Amino acid sequence: MTHTKRKPQKTPFKAQPSLLDWETMLQEQNPMRGFFTLFWMTMAAGTITQIYKNWVSIGSPISLNLLFQMSKDGIDLIQADAMMVLSMFLNVFFHKIICHAYFSQNQVLIFQHLWQLVWFCTFIGLAFYRNWDWTQSASFTMHVIAMLMKQHSYFSYNTELAFKHKKLKLELELQGKAKKEDKEYDDTEINLLKKELIKESVSFPNNITFLNFLDYLLVPTLVYELEYPRTTRFRLWYFLERCFTTFVCVSLLYFVVEHWINPIIAIMPQQGILDSLLSLLLPFMLLWILGFYVIFECICNAFAELTCFADRHFYADWWNSTTYDEFARNWNKPVHEFLLRHVYLEGIDTYKLSKNNATFVTFFLSSLLHELVIVVTLKRLRLFFFFLQMTQVPLITIQRIPWIRRQKVFGNALFWFGMYLGPPLLGVGDLFDSSLSQRAIPLEVQRPKPSIILIFKVCTKLYLMTLFWLFQSLPIRVQCNIWHMH
Repeated sequence: MTHTKRKPQKTPFKAQPSLLDWETMLQEQNPMRGFFTLFWMTMAAGTITQIYKNWVSIGSPISLNLLFQMSKDGIDLIQADAMMVLSMFLNVFFHKIICHAYFSQNQVLIFQHLWQLVWFCTFIGLAFYRNWDWTQSASFTMHVIAMLMKQHSYFSYNTELAFKHKKLKLELELQGKAKKEDKEYDDTEINLLKKELIKESVSFPNNITFLNFLDYLLVPTLVYELEYPRTTRFRLWYFLERCFTTFVCVSLLYFVVEHWINPIIAIMPQQGILDSLLSLLLPFMLLWILGFYVIFECICNAFAELTCFADRHFYADWWNSTTYDEFARNWNKPVHEFLLRHVYLEGIDTYKLSKNNATFVTFFLSSLLHELVIVVTLKRLRLFFFFLQMTQVPLITIQRIPWIRRQKVFGNALFWFGMYLGPPLLGVGDLFDSSLSQRAIPLEVQRPKPSIILIFKVCTKLYLMTLFWLFQSLPIRVQCNIWHMH
């Protein structure tokens, strides 16, 4: 008897706490909570030590160069971001029209993608051609990508409900005619449609309002649903504590970049690539951990508390990952759920892609979006990030070999080896030859010779072609496992 691999299903929202929330750790008596305290004490010790060294060497506890750079063009950035967010409310108008007019699903689908393409290109082009520094360009680009995901989910979900609502009207009319003629009518389809269209707190199309859309923008998720699990009350002190923790973590991020990363980047041309790579291993790891914590534990929980959003499962225990596909599923739940619902499953259901092609498209799109942030920030195409992320595809295949899969400690060590090496390798590759280092550091940065760049481009193209061929030649079961959710 053969067993076919089931298609991954949407993850339902449910009330659950965040793993690294201190209240949760205390309630569950987590035995590792002492190490959590140790990490922050270690960060405090390192920061105090560096402040003392700064005071002795430069007469100031902290350098403000990066702060001045971050605050440059602040008003322009706020105006662009506000314009971008306000433009998204046009989706409410679009769906009011869709609900009251007749369009085919293909027509709506074409309009949706045309609108999102124009919207996305407009604001990415704005970020690309503005003379912003890297901090403004990177933050704005990431916000644009996140908002594109939000409005795509809103548009797709409500379009699906709109056609189901029209189908429900037709079914009710047929049921009414059958009752008049004293005929039996199977109402199974009606019950199923009502279950999807009518929820406890709201029903379609009553959800198509500006207030509902504003609530969706504030809720820390990238996928839209009629209703989410909510908490019974808003805890002001918890919200303020999350805001304060966000400020502290952002300050630490600033400190790490300004005093432990920028000085190494400044002397990178003099000390060489290998020395720079080794010097950046620990600072980039701290940057990664602090960045993860401030986004998923501080900011997401602050917005969750503000909107009484009860599902705080923004990440799982990704630090215990033994394969890169396990890490991809666990470290960023909001993005993973979006890619699962609106790229992988939508590719299969709407565009009739095979499972292996839908998997490749999902991974390819994720790599392109990551690379786009680098391109807009540095104003040049180098494909270092894309190259490194796509390298995970053959690594995932290797990690799924039964003997290797059984070596849990080795798998986790291999994962952390990649996490230690990947970010600084990307940083050295991009910053060694980028306008970013020239703008941020008042030193002339040496660039690789054109022949080296040409060789890299050719090798990258050959690598990607080979990678695609290898992926397509894998057994379907292995390809599907790369995206399979346990």
